[in-house]
Amino acid sequence: MVSSIDDRLNQIIRELIGNGITLEQAVEAFEGKYIVAAMSASRGNVTQASKALGVHRNTLHNKLRTQTMLNGFAESIRPVRRRISAKQVRAPRSIGKSSRSR
Repeated sequence: MVSSIDDRLNQIIRELIGNGITLEQAVEAFEGKYIVAAMSASRGNVTQASKALGVHRNTLHNKLRTQTMLNGFAESIRPVRRRISAKQVRAPRSIGKSSRSR
């Protein structure tokens, strides 16, 4: 079976190189398809998919959010949680007089 996979991969690689596809493009495309297949098999369960892929679930979450090939896939599974930065959280201003003199 290994020789069959090797033969198929060699054929695909020759075709990709012949079409001017870079290694980066090929890796991203393969990784994207592999992740989509794992996510579909796990019916969107990131923890199960990450176990099947052999990566930490945080790694899979990051790939779902950042990889161009998967753009939009993560949003279709779960909404992205937005974190509130310290700058956005402010104490309400008091309405009374200020303690500073002008």
